[in-house]
Amino acid sequence: MKLSAINCCPEAPAHGARRVGRAAIPAVVALMLVSNITATAQRQGAGREAEAPSVDALFADFLHYSVLGRFALAETNALQLLEHPDLDPVALLHLSEKHARSMDTLLILIRNSSISDSASRVLAKIYEGEQLQRKDADRIRANIEKLGGAPQMAYNATQRLADSGEYAVPWMIHALRDPAMKALVPRVIRAIPKIGKPAVNPLVEALAVQDDSIRQTLVFALGELGYAQAIPYLQELSFDESMPPGSRAAAALAIERIEDRGGYRLRASAADGFVILAEQFYESHGSVRADPRLAEANAWYWNATNQFVDAVSVPRKIFGPVMAMRCCERALVLEPVHDGAIALWLAANIRRESALGMDVESDDASEVGGTDPTRPPAFPRARYFTSTAGAQYAHMALRRAVKDRDAAVALGAIAGLRDVAGAASLIGSGDDQQAIAEALKFPDPVVRIRAALAIADALPRSGFRGSDLVVPVLAGALLQTGRRNLLVISPDQDQLNALLSDVRDADTNVIGASRLATGLERAARELESLDGVFLSTAGDPARSVASIRERYEIASTPIVLLVPADQQAGVDEILDADPGVAAIDASAGRDLLLERLVQASARLGRSPLTPDRAQSLALESAHALLRITAVKQTSIDPRAAEPALVTTLGASDDALRVAAVDVLARLSSASAQRAIAGVALDPDQPQAFRIPALRGLAGSAKRFGNQLESAQVDALMDAAMNEPDLSLRTTASHALGALNLAATKARETILRYQRR
Repeated sequence: MKLSAINCCPEAPAHGARRVGRAAIPAVVALMLVSNITATAQRQGAGREAEAPSVDALFADFLHYSVLGRFALAETNALQLLEHPDLDPVALLHLSEKHARSMDTLLILIRNSSISDSASRVLAKIYEGEQLQRKDADRIRANIEKLGGAPQMAYNATQRLADSGEYAVPWMIHALRDPAMKALVPRVIRAIPKIGKPAVNPLVEALAVQDDSIRQTLVFALGELGYAQAIPYLQELSFDESMPPGSRAAAALAIERIEDRGGYRLRASAADGFVILAEQFYESHGSVRADPRLAEANAWYWNATNQFVDAVSVPRKIFGPVMAMRCCERALVLEPVHDGAIALWLAANIRRESALGMDVESDDASEVGGTDPTRPPAFPRARYFTSTAGAQYAHMALRRAVKDRDAAVALGAIAGLRDVAGAASLIGSGDDQQAIAEALKFPDPVVRIRAALAIADALPRSGFRGSDLVVPVLAGALLQTGRRNLLVISPDQDQLNALLSDVRDADTNVIGASRLATGLERAARELESLDGVFLSTAGDPARSVASIRERYEIASTPIVLLVPADQQAGVDEILDADPGVAAIDASAGRDLLLERLVQASARLGRSPLTPDRAQSLALESAHALLRITAVKQTSIDPRAAEPALVTTLGASDDALRVAAVDVLARLSSASAQRAIAGVALDPDQPQAFRIPALRGLAGSAKRFGNQLESAQVDALMDAAMNEPDLSLRTTASHALGALNLAATKARETILRYQRR
């Protein structure tokens, strides 16, 4: 069984602990743990009846009952442990090291049990203890002092400094500056490269140190470390004429050393190098991404006053965007007009805001999301920057989002375009301007609708690629209800039936199938969009996931793999490769199944289409169609929306129904006019709707003449003469007059009121 922690909650640790690695462990290991943990629990349980259980006892009992499969008791102990007043993360870390295979047990529980949330919280607390121990300044300073001891002591101190990782670097630089530690300088210089890759981020920020000899030491360390992410910082230094020649020469040599070790030559300016690095942070490339086990990551800043490099802890989910923005900012300092840096900064800022749980389409300065301590208090919204940058850069950000299938960035970019782009700057022949048309086919329905609304706002007069998609997308928006559309795939009929029963409810449409191809075909025919796939791992799950991702219209659909406890092979690789895939034990209940789906959806940046939001988008789309029908010069043909508009006449929202009437009244179509008459003359419809419907009928008749069936004409005449409600009767008379009927009809109306 291959073990891997998964993101079972927004801040849950993921993909394996450093101490246990990613080794494959057979399922029988869980059974072998029983005797070890049981013995520990029995020893620690003696005499416990008379007092509240200790942290040690609760942790041991949690592991003990988990291994036995008695999850209710395990959950009770876990919750008591997490709420214990004496719980100390560092002490819990040490406890986990005392209990053989405790980390493996926790990882198994997270993947395969009904108490995965509690297990994740316990594991997160252990990781917190590891972090606290790593960043303990007193411990770090003591180990730096031990570098001056005997060889074995110095070796052990170096190992412990390496365990502290990036947190050791500021204090090691401080030691280089401290006259009292002058004797340790040679050993500190040798120890810095032993920190490894975690040292790079604080080291590159510390290149701003005033002392040139220390700067050269740091440059040497970066060359020894050999990581390419340091190159743009070294390039910046090597070409900075304000820097001493020694530092510049050392930087050039360090670049050569890194490139020689990597076997390549980076042919790019420092500005371009920063943009390349920003791309890696933006994509959370494995070489620069934050530790996936931890809830937070560090952005390092140089404190010029104290000559110290400070860590600013940020939520891990925004680490990549924050660092991408910082790299773009450095590129723009070096090259003020760098289109790639500007566009990438905008996209990263939108992604950062989305990850903080904020509405990327909003410019409301008062909206509160997650905390980003790298931004000043009055930092404007992402939409402010996207709009201010102008249509060119919003297009570039949208092109990136379409390529990445990133719904959040797409929505933010489209919002900016709607603020500033007219027809000429929105639709054109430029490569970037094609993105708005491509967005009309985006996998996320909200993005498609927003793109269509943006184009409808601009009312382009000339034809463009994708113009035939605008009205169908708006028509589809009219029919959105906010119901969730799910697909369940399992070759096991019993499992399939159980899953269908679990996830189906009044707000969810579900299609089930034993084969993926069959299910996808049905979904394409029967569902407007697809909000999630529950996929059995029977067969070849990697191939199944790939086949879903190959279909553009559903490529960003979240997928939940249903993994039997004894069939873990291959799942970890899928989870690592695709953030939109989650996994859970196939026997999990409804709440956990849907929770996993929500988590996978959030990682993809998908925007949930709630009933309220669906109604709002439908109303916006109806108004957009009305604008299209009112402007004769536009290249967009609204006639394809008629079937959806007719269906919308039966919607529950009167405002939407009235908007549909107004659009139908502008379509030169007999069926459109007759559909309006059908609801306008229906006595079961409320007066508040019948009056605007009759006005719409009058408008249609004025524009296109009488296209009603004879029975409808008779019904309208009856309403105009006999309707008890005078307001309805009067409005019906206007519609009747607009039909411009033969004189005999007019005569009948007049004589109807003759006094005898």
